[in-house]
Amino acid sequence: MLIETLEKQLALHKSLLSLAHAKKESIKENKMDELNRIVREEQKHVSAITILEKKRADHSDQPLTELLPSLAPEEQEKAGLLREQLVETLQQLQQVNRLNEELLDQSLQFVHLQLDLLAPPEAGNYAPDGDSERPPSAGPIFDSKA
Repeated sequence: MLIETLEKQLALHKSLLSLAHAKKESIKENKMDELNRIVREEQKHVSAITILEKKRADHSDQPLTELLPSLAPEEQEKAGLLREQLVETLQQLQQVNRLNEELLDQSLQFVHLQLDLLAPPEAGNYAPDGDSERPPSAGPIFDSKA
């Protein structure tokens, strides 16, 4: 039961890692529809992983490292190997997710820069205290008769 659950978790995490790599490419190529599809797929994977982890926790509340000694020697070796692969996959996933976060942050900064360049120098109509920044004698900005 435990070995089977760990194998399923490892498969899902490896699939999640490949989705993270695909997400990186879609961010770099600015393919937003593809990025949205990948995010939806990731959410499905995370839900499945959560269900598997609950199933494993229902079997035993102990962490995997504490469960290993209670297993048969053959199962200990298999579970230990699966644990190592899972930890390695999670580290890779964390690294790729950090890179994706940085890429998204840079993209967002670029969008803000573009918006700032397109916006007029004084984008606001009000001062911080709520008063109009224009002198009261100034006429309307737009001529409604035009």
